[in-house]
Amino acid sequence: MKYLNIDNWINKNETFWKALEIHCMVECCGIDAFAFDKETILSKTLQHDVLDIKNNIEAIIKEINISKFDKISSGFFNLYEDKEVFGKRMTEILLLLE
Repeated sequence: MKYLNIDNWINKNETFWKALEIHCMVECCGIDAFAFDKETILSKTLQHDVLDIKNNIEAIIKEINISKFDKISSGFFNLYEDKEVFGKRMTEILLLLE
């Protein structure tokens, strides 16, 4: 089965995403290891380039929207899921960063 791998964009802000890995280890819990709540995201962005993060999230959303594949893959997030689900998650994070 074909899928869109989003790790190229995630890796550009790896330290930001790793800072959100607070519930567990990604190797164990996958994307559920990460905290995507407003408080955590906003506190972690203080130490990172928010504009760069936003630009990369926008690129991910764009690629998801034009992709012919229905699934998203990420070795970083230990993830394989529907592109609509992941796209919604990225859109919610982007809105928090506005």
